Amino acid sequence: MRRRLGQFLDKYVERPRSTSPSGSKSPKTQGVQGQSSISSVLNHCGLKDTNQTVQHEGLKLSISHLIELLDGLNMSLDATVLSKLHNELKELSGIIPLLPKDPIGALSQKLSGNLTRDIDAAVKNARSLLSNPSTRFAFTKPDYTQAISGLSNGLHTAIENYRVQTAAPSNLSPPTTQRTTREISGRVAGALSIAEKMLDGVPVPGLKAAVGGLLEVLGAINKLIDNDDDLIKLIDHLQRLVGIVTKPTQENKNELDQSLEKRVKDLTEDIRNITAHAATIKEQNLGSKFLGRADNASAIAGLSVAVDRAVDRFQVSGAMDMERGIGEIRGGVICVRDGVERLEERLEVGSKGVEQELKQLTSSFNDDMGFLGKGVGRIENMLEYMGSTRVSASEEEALNAIHPRVNSARYDSGSQTLSSFCLEETRVELLKEIEEWAEDPNSRPIIWLCGMAGTGKSTIARTVAKRFDERNYLGASFFFSRDEDDRRTTGLVFPTLAYQLARRKPSLREAIIAAASPDVCTAMMRTQLNKLIVEPLQNASAHPSPLVIVMDALDECVQESQITEMLILLAPAIRLIRETVNLKVFLTSRPEVHISSEFKDPGMEVVSNVSILHDIEKSLVRADIGRYIEYHLHRIAKRILPSHTVWPTPGEVEALADMADGLFIFAAVTIAYIGDSKHRKPKQRLQNILATAEQQRAPVSLQHLDLLYRQIFIASLPEDEDEDHQDIVHQICEILGTVVLLLYPLSSRSLESLLGWDEDTVEPALGPFNSVLSILPDPAPIRVFHKSFPDFLTDKQRSGEFWFHIQSAEHHARLALLCLTHMNSALRRDMCGVGNQLASEIGDVGTMLQAKVKEHVLYACRHWARHLKETTWTEKVEAALRNFCKHKLLYWLEILCLDGKLRSAVLALDSAIKWIRDEAIFVILTDCYRYLVYHYNTISLGPSHIYRSTLPFVPRHNLSNSPWMRELHASPRVIMTDGSDRWDRVLFTLTSHAGDVNAVAYSPDGGTIATGGDDSRVIIWDSRTGAQIHILEGHSARVWAVDFSPNGSLIASGSEDGSVRLWNSATGILLHTLIRHSDAVRAVCFSPLGHMIASGSYDKTIILWDSGTGSFIRMLSGHSNAVLSITLSPDGAQIISSSSDSSIIIWDTETGTVISLLQENQSGLKVYSLAFSPDGTQLASTSRQDVILWNYESHSILRKLEGSTGDVYCVAFSPDGRFAVAGCGTGQVVTWDITTGCQIGRFSGHTDEVVSVAVSPHGSRVITGSCDDTAAVWDMNSGWGSHGGNDPPNQKPHTGAVRCVAISPDGTMLASGAEDDNVALWDIGRHSLIHILKGHKDAVTTVVFSPDGTILASGAKDQDVALWDIRRHSLIHILNRHRSMVTSVAFSPDGRHVASGSLDKSIIIWDPESGESIKTLKLRREVRCLGFSPDGRYLVAACDRSRSEVGPTMLKMWTIEDSRPCQSSSPTVEEAKEVLSGSHGSGSPPSGTYLARDKKSQWIEKRCQRNTVERLCHLTQHVTASASFGRTFVFGTSGGTLYLLDFPPETFGITAPARYTSHDLFDFDFDSNPDPYPDSD
Repeated sequence: MRRRLGQFLDKYVERPRSTSPSGSKSPKTQGVQGQSSISSVLNHCGLKDTNQTVQHEGLKLSISHLIELLDGLNMSLDATVLSKLHNELKELSGIIPLLPKDPIGALSQKLSGNLTRDIDAAVKNARSLLSNPSTRFAFTKPDYTQAISGLSNGLHTAIENYRVQTAAPSNLSPPTTQRTTREISGRVAGALSIAEKMLDGVPVPGLKAAVGGLLEVLGAINKLIDNDDDLIKLIDHLQRLVGIVTKPTQENKNELDQSLEKRVKDLTEDIRNITAHAATIKEQNLGSKFLGRADNASAIAGLSVAVDRAVDRFQVSGAMDMERGIGEIRGGVICVRDGVERLEERLEVGSKGVEQELKQLTSSFNDDMGFLGKGVGRIENMLEYMGSTRVSASEEEALNAIHPRVNSARYDSGSQTLSSFCLEETRVELLKEIEEWAEDPNSRPIIWLCGMAGTGKSTIARTVAKRFDERNYLGASFFFSRDEDDRRTTGLVFPTLAYQLARRKPSLREAIIAAASPDVCTAMMRTQLNKLIVEPLQNASAHPSPLVIVMDALDECVQESQITEMLILLAPAIRLIRETVNLKVFLTSRPEVHISSEFKDPGMEVVSNVSILHDIEKSLVRADIGRYIEYHLHRIAKRILPSHTVWPTPGEVEALADMADGLFIFAAVTIAYIGDSKHRKPKQRLQNILATAEQQRAPVSLQHLDLLYRQIFIASLPEDEDEDHQDIVHQICEILGTVVLLLYPLSSRSLESLLGWDEDTVEPALGPFNSVLSILPDPAPIRVFHKSFPDFLTDKQRSGEFWFHIQSAEHHARLALLCLTHMNSALRRDMCGVGNQLASEIGDVGTMLQAKVKEHVLYACRHWARHLKETTWTEKVEAALRNFCKHKLLYWLEILCLDGKLRSAVLALDSAIKWIRDEAIFVILTDCYRYLVYHYNTISLGPSHIYRSTLPFVPRHNLSNSPWMRELHASPRVIMTDGSDRWDRVLFTLTSHAGDVNAVAYSPDGGTIATGGDDSRVIIWDSRTGAQIHILEGHSARVWAVDFSPNGSLIASGSEDGSVRLWNSATGILLHTLIRHSDAVRAVCFSPLGHMIASGSYDKTIILWDSGTGSFIRMLSGHSNAVLSITLSPDGAQIISSSSDSSIIIWDTETGTVISLLQENQSGLKVYSLAFSPDGTQLASTSRQDVILWNYESHSILRKLEGSTGDVYCVAFSPDGRFAVAGCGTGQVVTWDITTGCQIGRFSGHTDEVVSVAVSPHGSRVITGSCDDTAAVWDMNSGWGSHGGNDPPNQKPHTGAVRCVAISPDGTMLASGAEDDNVALWDIGRHSLIHILKGHKDAVTTVVFSPDGTILASGAKDQDVALWDIRRHSLIHILNRHRSMVTSVAFSPDGRHVASGSLDKSIIIWDPESGESIKTLKLRREVRCLGFSPDGRYLVAACDRSRSEVGPTMLKMWTIEDSRPCQSSSPTVEEAKEVLSGSHGSGSPPSGTYLARDKKSQWIEKRCQRNTVERLCHLTQHVTASASFGRTFVFGTSGGTLYLLDFPPETFGITAPARYTSHDLFDFDFDSNPDPYPDSD
């Protein structure tokens, strides 16, 4: 303890020093009059005393040398010399207290070091004069005078240097006009000076004098400009100085420390006087400035000196206050140290009262240390606040890069509600408790203030944030609100908090800025919290003062799961942070179940306190409300009533306080209603409120608040009912129904546009409701002050009998109709004018949308479907929706694409599909949903790719029946040549697993999907969009099984690592790891009530676990081989398990005993999967090619479901129990009708075994997991069967990636080769398959047509070249001289030769008629590509370098006639192109325009000779081959699909088709350097 106290003393406190008589302080004097010696000057300047506080050792030594020098010169010198010395010493003694106190700080070291250097130089010069051996005995008084004058000058230099270093830098530069004037006058003055010299001797009378006069005028002008510059700088400096001083004091003037308040007041007064004097000079006319330029210059200089002196006085006073604080700390430390020493003395003498002394000392020690810690904290907070106000330009730029964030979520931003902060003398005890909680380092780090609606939670939260901000305790704040999109979710909570922390706390700034990349700011919540908050705070230096984060209105977050996740993440994060930082988190909300349940969790209980606001003693709350009412009513009286009026009476205040019944919102609304300045009848309104209270005999919760709201509505109507009465009632209901049901608030002008009202009609209509609505001038939104008002209007129990009750469904229908109407009239193609730009290239999209799309139209685009969802079907709304779907649907997608809300478009379409009755519109909406989900990632790139890259790929049948055809006029026409002219069953595929997808499961609400794979990960997905939500990492081997708990809050996963893991499904946080199995866990299943989990393993056992605690319950043993599947009966009474031992065992859940054994006649068959029908009457099991249905009651086989292909690995029932779905080893999904046992559907989509299947709770989706590394989501909306019993015949010939394509010379046929060993022939005109050519034994790598189109040549990995007769579809020759894969085949222009290149480093020239080889060319490099020149004279090959060689890919060229290499054995790319395309360049498109594909991003681009690139369309699959003919391009993909794209003529700026050649030949990195290894003939 003593060592730690010593370290503290060394760092913060000046140790007590013994003083000698010589060091005692002399009385202060005002000058040196009457003093005639150097020593007397030294005694009266205070330098000796000041030197006692110097902490910089070098400076201390320098001043000691100075004092020693002067002490030794007891000389009487001239009074002027002494006065000058006295002034400089006095200035030096005044500077020393202003130096930074931190002895190791960089600023302290720099300032003190420079001052030390200058003082040393002055002392050294003086000492060198006084200690010269040759003259020191002959010194005279003038010699001493010279030495002392030199010393004074040196000290003056040191002081001036110090002032320059500490002066605030000025960023001002003279105005442009003044700079220009100065430059011109300078040049003219230079020219005139030269002229003046040249005029010597020139016989022109008066010319030289005139030039001299001009020079004087120019000098005066420059002086005038200098004065203006200095004045501008001075005034700017004064303004910035005022801002710096007043900013921390302007918000809390009444609570300032008296000393600080006086210093600020004095400095402000000084600055005001100086500013007034400067303004007087500035306001002089030009003539006065010119004539008085010299006086003005002196005056400005004097004002600058006055500023310096004022600042010096302020700083010296502040330093003295800080020294007093340090003195208090020193006193506390000395007390502690003395106590420790006394205790040691007592222990040494063995006193009997040691124990009592120890108790007293401990108590004293705790008090002293508490006092000490608070003192240190106050000083450190002061220093940190001073640092936080300084943000450099680079830091400001870096802080602004923390984006996205929500600036409006701060406690002090935006428009405030009725009562933003607690009134003085209210909530005193509660606020005091909160302050003590924050300052107590041992208190729990979280406090949750919960209370019913209207109890004042948000007002308290703002007050707490404000008070902590004033003490520099506040780190950040976030106030949730349902009225704003960004404040109604938790997506940007942590980026916003991080931004505020970085701005307020310089010690955290660098770490947060480094972590706050855009990827982190938009990542999942756990990543945001760890990277932006936890890690920077963990690495921060220890800080004794509290760091408080305030978050208000958690219940305003519309996604309950998000708040649950945030609370779950907070507790462990705070535990990590608290090791270095005293972090405190203040939360408020209503006592909602999902929030209160988290605070009951054991992990949260140990770190949080719960304060229930509505349970605070009612007398205290009532007294606070009474003070609040009395204060505001007196203000109203002062503002409205005559001065002699005595109002309100104490009885009236008491009555209102009683009516409030603990609800501050009642008091706030009452005050706003009574004090409405438009009516100016406060006494009458107060009596009306009190009268309504008398009518209510039995007060209950919210009763008086309801009466108050009713009174507001009564007052909103005219007193006399006239013919306009009903119109006013209708108008009020219409506007209030809109305001309270809007999903985010709109301005008055936008409300008028939405409702179709005339301008300036909304604000007058809402005028009577100023007490419950925030009605600010446009463009500020109109907001509801408190949620209790909408609750009152829409609750039938509270307002249903009155005319102002709002029927939510009717008003939502009306809002949906208004939204659809405005979209139908306003939306058009590319209405934002972004053209072909990507969304990422636009810049500030939000600003652009505000400028291009009116606010009410943007609201309609975002929220029409949410209003539609809340209403019942009406013909009027359906008609508007029909018009929207036929004409505006794609334009709506454009807006949401730019707005970054495509996911909400998916949800909107899903809602509309469920709502619509019109069959034709249902089809359009369904097609749009399929289209959007399938092309989601591509559309999100930019709105133009709705038309360029995605819409053309809609299946022909769906596109031809849709209203979208008219939008394709400038888009490429795409034909899917594999025969898929309708949407298939697969909605989308999930492709993030790096290995087999072994397990799939739907959440009980159908909103999420869980998958487990070979990569040891569990991934949670959004079931509507396929977007990833969480990746759960923790298993060390493949995941075999996943399951959701019945309430959806938990996920269980079983792994090959032998563990079962329990995860929170909302947050992805691991809750428990269950280890008991000795081998891989193959199956997991929750009980129907969710309290228990069953797991089955390769160790032949089943274990039951408690899902709440993760504890072991019991083990079931009975299988003789691995357990493969587990399920529980719907009532949870039995467990059913299947095994590799071909048995199915039924167990009693309660006892663990075997009830029955089910076994099929065939033994030795593994039973892979089990599934219960929803009603519990049937059990399905799978093995080999059978699905067996069992009667569960009799344990007998009902029937076998036949028709599957390959082993059946998984099975599931539809929710209604009518259908079964199974996954097969062939990659197919098969469905059966359970009643008849007939197969009703067979669907293809996977390329490998389907090993897991699950059905959504609504039965509209099926998800399957496969060994092809994907999971697929299937659409079952059109029924579980398929047309004609199966999918339409599959014309898709390729089951592997397409490796090569070619178009016949006449453009009528297409050939494609793929990794499935096949070559397919297509009719381009009919878009149909002609024939599949089989003959190769491995992947086909190249295909080419002969010039007359009668022969097709193909090369493959099997080392063969095949020649095919196109008309007969038969094989002509197999050419098999190569010893490795054939990479390229080419026909000569006359068709007499075929050349083939191979990885065996050879080229063979063949006779296609006989099939004989003509010539073999040996190379030293692998051949990648071949081509003949148009005249047939040359053969060009592109060759790879060998693995042992270093060098680029090479081009080789031979003459066909003699098969000799050309003289230029390695032509340039340009030479090769000329040879291959002919001298006229016939192979290039017109005007140098051609299409190319970016192999990495799959963009199809238009490129021109000017190196311009235009992105035309984006392909979702990886392109593996391409060819072209005219404007038609064909692309083969890795999925085995062929796409034909017919681009419109305007793409190339031509009107007629032209023949282009494929550019794949030049998809190599060619180099023109000669080949270092010449090839042989």
